[in-house]
Amino acid sequence: MITVPGINLLILEHDDSDLELLLYQLKKGALDFVPTIVETKEQFRSALLDCKPDVILSDYSLPGFDGVSAFNIKQEICPDVPFIIVSGTIGEENAVELIKNGVTDYAIKDKLFTVIPKIKRAIKEANERREKIQAEQKLRKSEGQLAEAQKISKIGSWEIGESGEMIACSEELFRILDLEINAPLSFEIFMQLVHTDDKHIVMKAQEEALEKGTATPVQFRIVSKHGVEKNIEGRGSVKRKDGVISYIGTCQDITEKVTVETQLARYSAQIAREREEHQRKLVRASIESQERERLEIGRELHDNINQILAVTKAYIEASMQEEDMRDELLERSINNLQLAINEIRKISKSLVPPVMDKNGLIDSVQDLIENIRLVNPFAINFSYEREQLRNISPQQQLALYRIVQEQFNNIIKHAQAHNVKIELIEKNDFIDLNIEDDGKGFDPRERRKGVGLSNILSRIELFDGKLEVISSKGHGCTIKVHVPKMSKEVA
Repeated sequence: MITVPGINLLILEHDDSDLELLLYQLKKGALDFVPTIVETKEQFRSALLDCKPDVILSDYSLPGFDGVSAFNIKQEICPDVPFIIVSGTIGEENAVELIKNGVTDYAIKDKLFTVIPKIKRAIKEANERREKIQAEQKLRKSEGQLAEAQKISKIGSWEIGESGEMIACSEELFRILDLEINAPLSFEIFMQLVHTDDKHIVMKAQEEALEKGTATPVQFRIVSKHGVEKNIEGRGSVKRKDGVISYIGTCQDITEKVTVETQLARYSAQIAREREEHQRKLVRASIESQERERLEIGRELHDNINQILAVTKAYIEASMQEEDMRDELLERSINNLQLAINEIRKISKSLVPPVMDKNGLIDSVQDLIENIRLVNPFAINFSYEREQLRNISPQQQLALYRIVQEQFNNIIKHAQAHNVKIELIEKNDFIDLNIEDDGKGFDPRERRKGVGLSNILSRIELFDGKLEVISSKGHGCTIKVHVPKMSKEVA
């Protein structure tokens, strides 16, 4: 038994007796309803807007109004609401004509017991129509979303028959192939667009799908209708139904992806080459630095210490022959030996790294500055934040010390400076070392013969740091070192 929940029932009836009989029959049939009763055209129109009826029961003949006019008004305002004529004067022929024109049903007043089944059937059919419309709307929305998704992802779907005829095809596949939407398309036409060198890839995938049921995704090229070469990733499988075989699958335009991957591979190869070249430069700079140190040590030993020792040897030999000058010559020999010892100590000190755990970076730089001040006339101003710089790893302290030492060597040899400023600070887990001089400067873009800056750069890059050189001819030089702080615990 079909149960109808409480419904809004709009009744258009002018005769009180007929209305009473109709309401009696509806209540007798245990129909759960809320009636709205009208008699005139104006009342009927207002009720359609206000009470939103589920079903309309209308007399066929009314004073100054009729059921056909009422139906036409209903069609304008709420065309989906069932409309049932209840009349004692309508003939069979008129009733059939009304139903052809869209009236839901009719009932004779002499047989009011038929009204309730007709109401229930009308509501059931209206609900089914409404559900069908909603399902169709959802389907169209889903198809639209799928088409939009395919357009965004550049994926076209297809289904072809065993003979290669096109059974179904999405619009995006036509766009990928640069074909007009719904233009003639078959497997044969598609293969004509596949790149000559890649046709075997598509054919092999089709054979694999037929043998295994599905094919491994493949990549191949097409030349579209407009002559544009595109990279495609194809996926497919076999569909078997009632002994009929068809192929279904997708084609995705991956041209942009392939282009990006190609560029990325090219860039990666370029970076690898640049990294290799950079490593060669670092090794070259390191070797040149070692050779320069050896040369300087050799020159210092030959021109200074060797001369001191040669004179000392002459003094000792003379003291063995000149007895009256022996004491004076021996004293000179002792002084020369002490001088040689001091010179050797000076060379050793420049080569052996300071013990940072013992002295600390600040003290070591200050000691370096004091030694430089003894033999160089320029003023040196050193500013720092000792507390923030205490926890730097020994390796990083040594690298910073060597950078200061290297730049001082550059200033002494080339700058002809009067003032040097050194700033060493730590901020936001980064260390900034700035060394500025007011010497003659240089053009950083010009290739230089020395390796001083190369050595500095190689030390900075060991700690993933950055070096900025600010200089121009006649305006001094500033180097700015920016490196991530490495604490002792991390090191």
